[in-house]
Amino acid sequence: MHAHTGFETRHDACDVLRTHRHDGAYAALVIDGSHVEASADGPVDCVPGTLLLHPRWHAHGNRFGRLGAKVVNLDLDADAVGDTLRVLRVHDAKDALAVFTRAPHRLPELIAACGAAPTPTLQPWQRMFLRELEHGEQDIASLARAAGVSLAHASRTFVKSHGMAPQLLRRELRCRRALRLLVEGWPLVEIATMSGFADQAHLTRTLRAATGVPPSRLRRKIKSVQDAALATALQ
Repeated sequence: MHAHTGFETRHDACDVLRTHRHDGAYAALVIDGSHVEASADGPVDCVPGTLLLHPRWHAHGNRFGRLGAKVVNLDLDADAVGDTLRVLRVHDAKDALAVFTRAPHRLPELIAACGAAPTPTLQPWQRMFLRELEHGEQDIASLARAAGVSLAHASRTFVKSHGMAPQLLRRELRCRRALRLLVEGWPLVEIATMSGFADQAHLTRTLRAATGVPPSRLRRKIKSVQDAALATALQ
């Protein structure tokens, strides 16, 4: 895992960052204060000692607490993180900070020593709703009725917990599935069908909006990264 030099970000009390997307993979260590990170992975309570490993193109928003927050970040190679957000807790905050600021080559060692953070707490109806959003075809209003909540309540709840209204959340979940299939080498037309997109053109528009490049070019970039990682491993 190759990491660059750590850099610090400070956030004001009660600041809000709307849902945004980072082009590269990175690690974030919370030093002071707190915030809630909302994404398709659910809400994450980020307190001092929380270590987040963000995959490339991870979309999330942040709501900072009354003390604001101080976070140290490390840019990582995209292939070092995988395609899933990982949330960990460090055992020694001082040692973790030293890794980020002075010894980034020790990041794999730090990660191996971390404990797992608590999983997001969701209401039972939200879990069912999320499964149907990702894998089903029902419209959002029908899903709300089946969950026993109003459409407005469902929208407010998911904006707060996941940073996105249900329709945007469905698009994000399908985009993630498409990216995983792209890495696995599936043909684009099959990826579109398996990910719930109307057709290949719909898939292309969505992935271009999410990553800045069309799927064909994205596949070449992914293969280039994989080939470079393999060459390094064989040296």
